[in-house]
Amino acid sequence: MISFRYHVVSIVAVFLALALGVVVGTTALNGPITTNLRDQVDSLKKDRSSLASQNQQLQNQASNANQFANTFGAQVVKGQLSGANVLLISMPGAKGSVTDGITKQLNAAGATINGRIEINGDYTDPKHADDIRSLVSGANAVHPIGLTLPSTDDAGQLGGALLGFVLSGQGTSSDIEAALSAFTTAQMLKVVGNGVKPAKLAVVIGTGSMPANDAGSTNQLALVTQMQLAGIHTLVAGDNDSATAGGLVARVRTFDADKNTVSTVDNADTAMGQVSSVLALAEVNGGKSGAYGTGNGASALFPQPQTSATSSK
Repeated sequence: MISFRYHVVSIVAVFLALALGVVVGTTALNGPITTNLRDQVDSLKKDRSSLASQNQQLQNQASNANQFANTFGAQVVKGQLSGANVLLISMPGAKGSVTDGITKQLNAAGATINGRIEINGDYTDPKHADDIRSLVSGANAVHPIGLTLPSTDDAGQLGGALLGFVLSGQGTSSDIEAALSAFTTAQMLKVVGNGVKPAKLAVVIGTGSMPANDAGSTNQLALVTQMQLAGIHTLVAGDNDSATAGGLVARVRTFDADKNTVSTVDNADTAMGQVSSVLALAEVNGGKSGAYGTGNGASALFPQPQTSATSSK
């Protein structure tokens, strides 16, 4: 008969066997496992050092490119936009330093700035959609003769259609004054300087990332689209973040409008990007578009200078 003592001895023997197996197995495997882990750690350290070195090289190259652009940018863009009239339109949050840098290169390229417009947050805020609808199609709306509004109640498209119409030079000279005055009174935009004249070329300056399908981003995109439909060849310039998620550059690079009349630059907050912006505008003025910079969707770092630049009044 199996006694209680037999059970105890059996259980103790099992646990002793398990303990011995663990000790033996650990001793046998400890060497290979430890060696393998050390090899992996050493490999990761080497990869980290290599990536750090590559990152430093890229930073040096970027710094050299910006230094080159600062020194020789005016010579690179010289004559690229001789006789061309250009509008500068800044979206909410756009940095003045970016606008100033692009303006400097536009002047060096021979372009004439026909006006600077700063779009305020209220224009792109969906909370003010009814204000735009009233301004464009209400009882006291600004409605130039010849303007056909899109068949929609979307405020971004309606406001963009009116602005695109007058900024492109359609209608009369009083129409552009009336439209911009109405938007200014509604605190949706600001005219910088001594008024605005129509033009067939425009630089739209955006900045930063926004959530995908953000309503404000959609309104910004609608303005760019309506300017294109009105015949304004457009460059959309922004920083690297603007090429991500719902950023304006990212939205333009993925939307379905006529991409032959719009180009994008995603490093316009750098000297190199500001030179690229002027070259890209000259390119789109000649009927060719592209996506330039270092962000998502860019097809090249910068456009090639036009051998025979054309002007667009």
